[in-house]
Amino acid sequence: MPEERLGFDLDGSVALVTGAASGLGAAIARVLAAHGARVVCADIDENGVRRVAQETEGSPVVMDVADPASVEEGVRAVIAGEGRIDILVNNAGVDYIRSAVDMSLEEWDRVQHTNLRGPWLLSRAVFPHMARRGTGQILNVSSTASKKGWANATAYCSSKHGIMGLTQALQAEGKEHGIKVMALVAGGMRTNFFRTLSPPPDPATLQPPENVARAALFMLCQPEESIVHELIITPVTETSYP
Repeated sequence: MPEERLGFDLDGSVALVTGAASGLGAAIARVLAAHGARVVCADIDENGVRRVAQETEGSPVVMDVADPASVEEGVRAVIAGEGRIDILVNNAGVDYIRSAVDMSLEEWDRVQHTNLRGPWLLSRAVFPHMARRGTGQILNVSSTASKKGWANATAYCSSKHGIMGLTQALQAEGKEHGIKVMALVAGGMRTNFFRTLSPPPDPATLQPPENVARAALFMLCQPEESIVHELIITPVTETSYP
């Protein structure tokens, strides 16, 4: 008998996506909504997150992932409004392109607090809720910066290496409660991430964020008994991996 064609259907799952006002976060929100999820878009950019929420027929939450109070309040609001959180996508991230000696302490802290502490805060907030229900998925968006360090990216590379350790440790803690924790390792994308580079990379060497969003969908639609622990998706022309 021929193998059934794969179909990805999130069937009303409630997905909280951070950094959803633009770039990859917006692309993930759109892809998940198109495949049946009720998407809650979270971002510090109020206008942007309301726009994407309207596009996806979801709901917006203004949230600063680096602020514990903002995270706790946002997660409580989502659970109160939607009844549950089935999927958490930790996508929000920032970077400063500086040498190690030129980066200020404030810049270093903002990168670490947004890129690494934020996913921990969100995961800590949703873990008890998911554990009580015996199910849940957390997808941490990482980068090829977790695989290879490069100049002028000490804070970013450190935060993304940390995300990989956080993901593995959370999966070790979550699996007995039915919680899957995964890492999506993305290469260069056609977003505003490189806007401060001079000159910026040739867009022809980058991948559309929609490609990466579809990889996220694939990870989130695995059978209950299986997990894709880590998926690496880069442009064919990627120079930072392998």
